Amino acid sequence: MNENKNVLKYEYEVLKVGDADAILIRHYINGEPFIVLIDAGNAGDAAIIKKHLEDYYNSYYNIDLAICTHPDSDHKDGFFNLLQDDDITIETFWLTDPAQYLDVNDIQRYRNKENATKAVRKIWQKSTDANLNLIDLALNKCSKVESVTDGVKHPILPISIVGPSDEYYAEVVKAMVADYGVKTYEDSSKEAYDNAFKIDEKDIKSIIDNDEDLSPYNASSLIILYEPGDGKRLLFAGDANTTSLQMMLNKYKRLRNVDLLKVPHHGSRRNLNTSIIEALSPKKCYISAAGNKKHPSGRLVYWLAKYGDVYSTHTCNSYIHCQSGAMPNRIGCVTLIPLKEKIIS
Repeated sequence: MNENKNVLKYEYEVLKVGDADAILIRHYINGEPFIVLIDAGNAGDAAIIKKHLEDYYNSYYNIDLAICTHPDSDHKDGFFNLLQDDDITIETFWLTDPAQYLDVNDIQRYRNKENATKAVRKIWQKSTDANLNLIDLALNKCSKVESVTDGVKHPILPISIVGPSDEYYAEVVKAMVADYGVKTYEDSSKEAYDNAFKIDEKDIKSIIDNDEDLSPYNASSLIILYEPGDGKRLLFAGDANTTSLQMMLNKYKRLRNVDLLKVPHHGSRRNLNTSIIEALSPKKCYISAAGNKKHPSGRLVYWLAKYGDVYSTHTCNSYIHCQSGAMPNRIGCVTLIPLKEKIIS
């Protein structure tokens, strides 16, 4: 029997890479698979991604679209290994090029545009090797490299960027360049994940709403919308902060009540607040985290569970996986138990 090429087939998965992100989407168009990779974790995680492609994608090493949400090492460093791997082909690469936001004063400060471009692109250097730059590698390896922010849509795949705006990125990129080499991120905790706290919703709300993620790198994070075609809206939020997410909600009213939220910044309580969670009302949440006291925050998990089931990679074997009904069942897949099931009030 011939396969109906018009049947909607897709799957998406969050790989287990600790406090890092590596997300795969396989979307079929007229029976042809297209593979999307959102972030590639730390340097050592490239091997996990490659093995996953080999084990479950029939050694299909062609990545049609790679997206690096922002230049923190736990999102970008794996791409260096992938781009230097002769087995792997990446057709199109999306990131945000800070050189696109240089103004006349910047160019004068660095004496010419070439110097200015090199100076601002240093944020895309590999964390352990200043001689390797992700933009340079992508330009050498990929068929197309595009600088993207809010409003960019893929010409074939149902994937678009819904944040940050050009204006907001232009603001935070100056801080990224100025703070290059300065610690601006939240450390992981050495304490284990903690959900043993008093259920006092007023206290939990106060804690979640109290702090804002101040990292300009996280503020620059791309927010990705995947709409496979069955009415579902799946939001992959990188490490976006509350300012960027609120700007997204102000512009895209249809992004209220999403089907999936890939929770930003490994479930840190500083990257969401209760009003944004209420607006998104995610039916399901995925968290990529090591399972410590900060990542994910037990109190944030509790608040997310007011709207839907919450899953975390730290409680799964190797990946969190979901597929459309038309996809054949994958050998070895098990039904995942949520970190916290939806709270029935």
